[in-house]
Amino acid sequence: MTAPGTPTSLSTPQHALQIVLGTTIVWALLASLGDANPVWAMISVAIVCEPEVQSAKAATLSRVLHTLLGCVIGLLMVALPGSGFWQIPLGMGMAVLVGTHLVKLPGNWRIAPVTVALVMSAGVLQHSGQVALYTALKRAGEVLAGGGVAVLVSWGMSRFMTVENDTP
Repeated sequence: MTAPGTPTSLSTPQHALQIVLGTTIVWALLASLGDANPVWAMISVAIVCEPEVQSAKAATLSRVLHTLLGCVIGLLMVALPGSGFWQIPLGMGMAVLVGTHLVKLPGNWRIAPVTVALVMSAGVLQHSGQVALYTALKRAGEVLAGGGVAVLVSWGMSRFMTVENDTP
């Protein structure tokens, strides 16, 4: 029995190639812009790459929206007076409620509370709203870059695979 979301045996090599190409491209691109560790961009490529371009677009949109929601909630929570670790679980819970019941974002709602935890823990550990803001901007930017590269790679691979499959 295959786990949900696991690529089928026919698409596994394509997924692997997409991830290799996408992570290489996004790493080189962001490294050329001065980002020495674009891990969130690489993770985004791995998460949203799909053989079908529309699926990759939908996954990217979902990931970006949930990331932005988590960034906003995390920054708001860090801005509260006396922010501490106790606010992180509260912010995470708030992200779940807002993302699933208030704005009803499509896709993987778990990204928002994870982002809250990342943004808030950076700010709380350093006792700095600026560190939280930097973390939020870096994560959001990398998620957007990784998603964009994943969509382009999915598009390119779909074109290549279609051309290859049409030949006798």
